[in-house]
Amino acid sequence: MFRNISLGQYLPADSILHNLDPRTKTIAGLFFILAVFAAAFPLELFFIYLAGGLLLYLSRLRIIDFWPVFKPFLIIILITVILQLLFIPGTPLFSFSILTISYEAVETAVAFTSRFVLLLFIVRLLTATTTPVALMDGLEQMLNPLRKLGLAVHELIMIMTISLRFIPMFIEEAERIRKAQLCRGADFRVGSLSSRLKNLFAWLLPLLRASLQRAEDLSQAMEARAYQGGEGRTRLNVLRLRFNDYAYVLSMATLFVAVLLF
Repeated sequence: MFRNISLGQYLPADSILHNLDPRTKTIAGLFFILAVFAAAFPLELFFIYLAGGLLLYLSRLRIIDFWPVFKPFLIIILITVILQLLFIPGTPLFSFSILTISYEAVETAVAFTSRFVLLLFIVRLLTATTTPVALMDGLEQMLNPLRKLGLAVHELIMIMTISLRFIPMFIEEAERIRKAQLCRGADFRVGSLSSRLKNLFAWLLPLLRASLQRAEDLSQAMEARAYQGGEGRTRLNVLRLRFNDYAYVLSMATLFVAVLLF
C-alpha cells in the first residue's frame, strides 16, 4: 500500500544539479513553471520538454525514478481528459452516435496533459536533487525579509522541516500497524461497510496514538536542549552562490523570456 509512495524523497547522486544551492533550484524551478504556463502548444512545449530532458541528464537520474510521483495522478489526468473530450465544442474530429469529439478538445486535452507532466517533473526534480533540510534552509533565507513584517520565519520553516522528516516514519509506522492487523485476521478490503470501518479504525487509532507519542517525545527533546527559536542560531553548512548557480538561474530565466517573446 505504501511502498510506492515517494513524497519528495531525496535521491542522492553526484551531479551538477545536486551540488547547486537550494535557493538557486527553487528560483529556477519557478521560472520553469512560469515558462510551462506561458508556452504555446505544441512547438514551445516541445522545446520545454527538450529543456526538461537536459535537466534530467544533468541530474544523473533515471526517468523511472519519477514514476512513483506520476502514478497517483493518473486517475486525475484521465478524468480531466475525458471531460475535456466530451464537453469542449469545436470542429468535429470523431463522431459516434451522440458522441462527438472535436479537434479543439483533443488539442486541449493533450496540451493539459503535457503541461501537467512538466509541472510534476520539475517539482520532483527539485525534491529529488535537494535534501529536505537544505531545501528548508534555502526557503528560510529567501523568506528572511518577511521577519520585518512580524512573520516567524524560522518557526514556520522548522514546522515544515519536522513535517517532512516525520513523513517516512509515519508511513513506516502505518505499514507496521497494517501488517500487525493483517496477522490478527483483519481484512480491509472485504466484508460489510460496518466491518470494514471497524477494521479501519483499528488501524487508524494506533497510528494516531503513535504519531502523538512521537510529537510528545520530540517536544520534550527540544525543551531538554533549550530550544528557543531562531535568534542567535548559526548554521553548520553556510549557503553560498557559485558560478553554476547563476548560470542555472539565468538559463531558466532565459527560457521563460524566450517563451514570452516567441
